[in-house]
Amino acid sequence: MRIEDYEFEELKTRAALADLLSSMADQIRDGKSLELPMPTLKEGQIVVALGEPIETEIEISLRKHFTHVKIGLEWEKPESKEE
Repeated sequence: MRIEDYEFEELKTRAALADLLSSMADQIRDGKSLELPMPTLKEGQIVVALGEPIETEIEISLRKHFTHVKIGLEWEKPESKEE
């Protein structure tokens, strides 16, 4: 079994973030796969198969000068027809 981790951070405007989250919501609703920007990859995108159920986690930290919101999504990898 191969474990791969991908991560990047990026500043976005509220409108650009809303567009990304709307796109993610549409893809999750469709239920096939989730395509996300990943500039650190040669293709600039990563596509992951969606499973169900999706475990969700929302963490909020309120501080004097900033608000930190972390959203986590986790699901089992769906079985592929090749396996």
